Amino acid sequence: MYNFIAKLLNFIESSTDHTHTEIVIAEFIMRSVHQLPSMSIYQVADACHTSPATVSRFCKKFDNISFKELKEYARTYTEFNDSEVDYKKVEASINEDLVEDYFDNVAESLKETAELLQSKGLLNIAKKIYQAKKVSIFGVTFSHLLARNTQFKFLRLGKYATAYGNHENQITEAKSLTTNDLAIVISFSGETRFITQLVKVLIERNIPIVAITSNPDSFLARNSKEILQLSNRRIEAYKSPILEEVSMLAVINSIYLVYSALISSIENE
Repeated sequence: MYNFIAKLLNFIESSTDHTHTEIVIAEFIMRSVHQLPSMSIYQVADACHTSPATVSRFCKKFDNISFKELKEYARTYTEFNDSEVDYKKVEASINEDLVEDYFDNVAESLKETAELLQSKGLLNIAKKIYQAKKVSIFGVTFSHLLARNTQFKFLRLGKYATAYGNHENQITEAKSLTTNDLAIVISFSGETRFITQLVKVLIERNIPIVAITSNPDSFLARNSKEILQLSNRRIEAYKSPILEEVSMLAVINSIYLVYSALISSIENE
């Protein structure tokens, strides 16, 4: 359901005119996503100073859906977010030093990740990246932010890299790859429905996959040429990966360091 908000963000960011009616509607939905399920199309139109017909056209252009389906997207998203934090677990530890405990967990997670990473494996992956015609990085929700981070790092080193946001564009990208390209898939669990769907597309096209995951037994890991494993440590009270993303970023930065060193050695030969 994060894809719903991601699509809205992409829709908004794709326009340079934020006074355009469609952007006004999208921004209203972003602000009022919790109220949207109980609103009528007339109320939304009135709030956006437009007509119900325009709201209907927005729904079709946004995701080829009806206003009723848009409300269902918003309802499901809201229900998902209601369980973002397990407040009972948080309240139970309110008298503890939460921030100090968090940093202790970060330190342990990074230590475990460092122990799992192998220099030889990192060098092999750096060589595959160097040899690939294109590197496509995949990830959803928070992992997508890490995918974009990875993309920018490699672009700055002169490597052609892509990292698309929404699911449809990622599947389209996977279908366009050739065996001369390389797919890097970032997923803490390696088992989400979309990642499984994506990996199946990559397998069908015989695209070499590098997995960044905490689960070596996952569908993603089992179907990857190379696996960079990180700590499976997480903080159970939170759905957002406040611990996992630090270790995943450390893995990405490790690849960056080894890849940049590889380029330097090749250029100095």
